[in-house]
Amino acid sequence: MIIDTFENAARYYMIHPALEIVLDYMENFDMTEFKEGRVELNGADVFVNLMEQKTKLEEEAVWESHERYIDIHYLLEGEEKIKYAEEYKMDVEVPYDEEKDCTLFAGSDGMDVNHPKGSFVIFFPGEIHKAMITDGIPSRVRKLVGKIRIDG
Repeated sequence: MIIDTFENAARYYMIHPALEIVLDYMENFDMTEFKEGRVELNGADVFVNLMEQKTKLEEEAVWESHERYIDIHYLLEGEEKIKYAEEYKMDVEVPYDEEKDCTLFAGSDGMDVNHPKGSFVIFFPGEIHKAMITDGIPSRVRKLVGKIRIDG
């Protein structure tokens, strides 16, 4: 997991060639163009989901991990908490679904991910996380979630 600001984004470009494409798109995103849905930057291999959702209570949010895609979260509007958990502390609740590229987990342990506005969070395959958690009263959030396929 990586948490940082766009000011330092170039530090991470060596991790995957598409990281620069996704982070550049996020940094220069025009809020007047926001429309929920998927924006393909390189077909199914590199895309960004534009999301507008209501945050949930922590016990309603879902622990998940991915195997084929890197996740990059960027909060545009609103307030949300994200949590991160170590795999050995979690139990598989729903086995890996290849079509959704998602494994769901059960467990109550985890740590808060401090991601102030203007920062991005990168979760690598296998890193368990849950997002869209309310930081008090459930509220509307607009965010971008970038996806980079790593299995060719």
